[in-house]
This record gives sequence, structure tokens and C-alpha cells, in this order.
Amino acid sequence: MATAKAAVKESLLGTTLEPEFSAQTRATFDRNAKQDEATGEKYMTEEDFVNAIAPDSENYHKIKREQYAILFQIADRRKTGRITLRDWGVFDNLLNKPDAEYEIAFRLFDENGTGTIKYDDFQRLYNQNKGKDTIPFDWNSEWASLYVGSRRHRHDITYPQFSQMLRGLQGERIRQAFHIFDTDKDGYIEPEDFQRIIMETAKHKLSDHVLENLHTLCNISTGSKISYANVRAFQNVIREMDLVDLIVRNATEKSGDGTITRTDFLNEAARITRFSLFTPMEADILFHFAGLDAPSGRLSITDFAKVLDSSWQSAYALGIGAAGTVSDTAHKAMSKTKSILHNILESAHHFALGSIAGAFGAFMVYPIDLVKTRMQNQRSSRVGQVMYKNSIDCAKKSHYE
Repeated sequence: MATAKAAVKESLLGTTLEPEFSAQTRATFDRNAKQDEATGEKYMTEEDFVNAIAPDSENYHKIKREQYAILFQIADRRKTGRITLRDWGVFDNLLNKPDAEYEIAFRLFDENGTGTIKYDDFQRLYNQNKGKDTIPFDWNSEWASLYVGSRRHRHDITYPQFSQMLRGLQGERIRQAFHIFDTDKDGYIEPEDFQRIIMETAKHKLSDHVLENLHTLCNISTGSKISYANVRAFQNVIREMDLVDLIVRNATEKSGDGTITRTDFLNEAARITRFSLFTPMEADILFHFAGLDAPSGRLSITDFAKVLDSSWQSAYALGIGAAGTVSDTAHKAMSKTKSILHNILESAHHFALGSIAGAFGAFMVYPIDLVKTRMQNQRSSRVGQVMYKNSIDCAKKSHYE
């Protein structure tokens, strides 16, 4: 019987067993692959790989097409500059794993495939790929030292340690960024500074509706600035989006007219969570952004979708071009959102990679996050039917969602 250590190693470094390929996986590979004239073997280059998962004829909204090339580094396990059908199948299987975000990130840092990451390598890749205008992050902070060791006692990072560090990294990045912008140390920052923090750490997670109105968060209080409590509450709402969706659906189903108030939301949250997970401020933030276009205080599930569905605005805009009329598009967007909202939100709060979006947005975060999120959104409006055949089909169709 394999030991736990061996199982983890096999998961991270691969196995010698031949994977099983679906007909769709083979067909996608064959359609984009070249044939080696010498050996007759089919293979894909990085360009072929990007064409397969992100055709240049499509619009990927918040993600640049070239960013998908980062995934080739994972698929090209032997570092030969080309991938075979077996490599393609292993990559497709990896994207379907429940911890794919963490594992892909780990493999990108574990360049030598040893099963651990050296701190110096981690720091080198971090510095190489962070943007020039990225909000600084102190890796010598007390928080970071708890995971990677102090300056004099750095240690190699295992997969469980790495994934756990990523789990809390976004919160620490936001905390440090707040301190940087809070120049007079009064516990408040300007709305523009808050907007920059969120755009760096969670842009790809949020709808255009929310992103365009981030500065209005200051309106939930009497002042003109945003407190640390506001920022932390906003982050908590993002992190618990799947639970927010569950509460909203339960509450609206019980409502006679399909709408709920802030009190209805909090009552339902208290009923289905053991520790009353959402605070009054978090409820205020959710209802603020969901109710910008409906200030009555009673909101429907479609109002919440504008906050919780990260593709809400793009789906609406793209639908106008396809359908030709605004009214028809709005109807389609609303009915579709009702049927797939829960499945989108089921993974939208996963910020394992979103936690390093500021430094690695163009490097790794957005394409992995998008494909993973869409792959988890498998239920369609009809029972037993799936929206995506596999991760590659998902990447191609993601802009329609």
C-alpha cells in the first residue's frame, strides 16, 4: 500500500501510469497538433497550445490571450518545448482536480520538480514577475516569516505549507497595502486607494458592475473615506461568495415576491451558519453594491447576480452583439443567471491564486483562475447536461458566460 508521502509525491511530480483520454481530449489535441516528420509523433508547441485553449478569434475580457501561455509550462513537464498527447491528457486531468489552483501554482514555483520550493527560487520568481507598479509586499514581515522562516532561518516549502500560505496571502497583502496608503495612520484611506488595492488583488474575481463602483464603498458610512473595517468586510464577502449565494437563494425562495431585505439576509445567514458568519457591515456592503440600481432595499436574485457573477457585465455586452436587441439580451442574461448562478459562485470565492494576483496577475493567476472557475460550473439549465466537455472546451467557451 502506498504511503501518504508517496501519494503526495505522485500527485505533484506525476505518475508513470498511462492516463486515459476521452475522445474529446484526443480530438482537440489532433486538431491543433503538428506531426514530427522524423518520428511521426504528433506534438504541440506553445503557440499551438495557446491556440487550442484560447483561440485568437475570441474575447477573454479581463484576461489577455497571451497569459494562457503560462499554462504551457505546466503541460510541458519534460521541458522540451513541445507536448505530446500524453502530456495534454495529464494537463487536462490536472485542471479537473479539486485543488488544481494550488497545485498549478506549486508546480510553477517548483521548477526542478523536487516536490519542495526553495525560498530563494520563490523570491526570484516573485521579483521577476511582479509588475513595476505593484503595491509592495514585505516578505520579511512577521506573517511571512511564520510560513517561510525568518531571514536567518529560511526553509524549503512543501506543497501543504505552500497551499496554506496562499490561503492567507491575499488577506495579508490587503493589510500591508492598507498600511502603505494610510499615511497619517488614522485607520482610513481614500476611495481611490481602496480601488487600487482591489484592482490588484481581486479584479478578475469581480463583475464590471462592482469594479466600476468600488469608490462608492465610502457611502455606506457618513465619512468620505474608507476604514480598514470596510476593506476587511469587503474581502470577507468576496471570500464567502458561494455561501452568500446559498443564503440569497434560500432567502429569496422563501420570500413571497422573490425579494429580500438586509434583515432577511442576516436572518437566513444566522439560520444556516453555526456562528452567524456575516457581520452587519458585510451585509451592508453586499446590499450596497447589489442595490445601486435598485435603492428600494428589497433585492432579487438578479440584483445580487450583478455582484456575485464576475462575468455579468461582459455577458450582457456580448449578448447585445449576438442577439441584436437589448431586451432580448437582458432576458437571456437573467434567465441564464438564475440557472447557473450557484455553480459560478461555487468556485468564484477560491482565491488561492487570486491572493497573488497583484504580483502574478499576468504571470499565472488569471488564466488558471478562469479555466478552473468555469470548469467547476458544470450544471446547465437542464438536469444531467453539462456546459463544458472538458477544461479545453471550457477555456474556449468561457467568454460567452
